[in-house]
Amino acid sequence: MSENKNSWGGVREGAGRKATAPEGIPRKQHQLRASDSEWEKIRLFAKILKSDPARADRMLKTE
Repeated sequence: MSENKNSWGGVREGAGRKATAPEGIPRKQHQLRASDSEWEKIRLFAKILKSDPARADRMLKTE
């Protein structure tokens, strides 16, 4: 391959998705099977969990 002579493209420091959670613990990849309606609920809860872990804990405590 030839050398990249452009100022765009390539690897940049700080680019891409962060591999760790805010606590510094690496996020592992997991798989599960779910229907479309179940998946929507999982996605919503995952969004809440990542943005407000205390709220997610409160949600889990109420059944």
